[in-house]
Amino acid sequence: MIGLRPDAVVTWQYGVLTISHTFGTQAARGLTPRIAALLGELPGALVHEDDLAERLLTAGGTSEEVALLYLVLDRLHQVLVRTVEPVLRVTPIARDATFRLPRLAPDDTVRLSRFALVRRSDDGLILESPLSRHRVTLTEEAMPLIAALARGVMVKEAPEALAHLVATGMAGDDLVEDDHPALRAWEFHDLLFHNRSRVGRHDQPVGATFRFRDETPPEPALKPLPEGPITELFRPSLDEPGPAFTTVLEGRRSVRSYASVLTARQLGELLYRTARVRAVFGPTEGAPYETSSRPYPGGGACHELELYLTVRECEGLAGGVYYYDPLGHRLVGLAARDEDQRAMLAVASMSTGYMAQPDVLITITSRFQRMSWKYAGLAYAASLKNVGVLYQTFYLVATAMGLSPCGLGAGDAELAARTFGLDWATESSVGEFLIGGTPGL
Repeated sequence: MIGLRPDAVVTWQYGVLTISHTFGTQAARGLTPRIAALLGELPGALVHEDDLAERLLTAGGTSEEVALLYLVLDRLHQVLVRTVEPVLRVTPIARDATFRLPRLAPDDTVRLSRFALVRRSDDGLILESPLSRHRVTLTEEAMPLIAALARGVMVKEAPEALAHLVATGMAGDDLVEDDHPALRAWEFHDLLFHNRSRVGRHDQPVGATFRFRDETPPEPALKPLPEGPITELFRPSLDEPGPAFTTVLEGRRSVRSYASVLTARQLGELLYRTARVRAVFGPTEGAPYETSSRPYPGGGACHELELYLTVRECEGLAGGVYYYDPLGHRLVGLAARDEDQRAMLAVASMSTGYMAQPDVLITITSRFQRMSWKYAGLAYAASLKNVGVLYQTFYLVATAMGLSPCGLGAGDAELAARTFGLDWATESSVGEFLIGGTPGL
């Protein structure tokens, strides 16, 4: 059974058949009005190819027109939906999607790709993979087959369904990922994330769609302050000249040992120069949400990142856990458990291979809804880019100040949520950064 994507729009004008769809348009010349009329009925419908040919003949079509019909159907890879009743439906989801049924021997064994994922969607259960340019919608009847594909299924047990799964790249008797050096290096979640946060290999929205605009108001630019004792921070003058930028850039390095203890004055200057809020702006037509200006750039001026400090030793500042108020430029003490504070520092030390005994750990969290309210597809990817930007800002300012910066590659998100009193799904850690006094040897 075949059909056209439900979003396809077929037009016939001046002897040219045009099919508009998510990925653009396809045009075909040399067709007849009868073929054009049949194709115009296909969006959202399903019919057997031979039945379509029979309808063409019934409408007065010639054998040449039937051959032409089969030819054009064979070339509509980007928009042609195929089904294997009552098991599955294959839908192209990329501009360059192609579909060719493979030649499989009855005794060939087919396995599911390790990149294939079954999940629930509005259409029911779907099978997708970052290696595939198709989406497979599954019925309940398909699930025993999908489960069995983990160990391998002989083609003769379900020849048509298996041929379609192999054609989409969801399964195979000789999986490309087994021998491809680059694909062997990819982990499942990384490749899926890479694929879905960029355009080109799927048909989902990506970018500023404002998908929740009519459902819920955007989060404010500034997070409400938690309750706790306030510690005012030093505010440096921005008029004093600093070292040359090239000197700072060339001197930047990760430092994991300290010759002196960081002071509260240095910490205040670092945070002021890197992460304070310079201004807050109300909604505009192009940005219907609050935005802010800070020393580091942020996608859409959302500035969804928040900073929490776990302090072991800092001259002039008591050890403990703090939230950084970027507008007031001050610290709010949090009622964290001592064992959680110690665990945060221990995990940070472990991330350095136990080379560093952290004095001050800055944990970067993301208020995810600040980004996902505006962006589809790339919200989390943009947050991670923003983390990288903030890392470099920390590095350069700390280097210019003669301090010891070190970005970390991993952290314990569950531990951070418990330590800072956060809901893991609402606001979670996405980066960690160490700051110490003057560099040691």
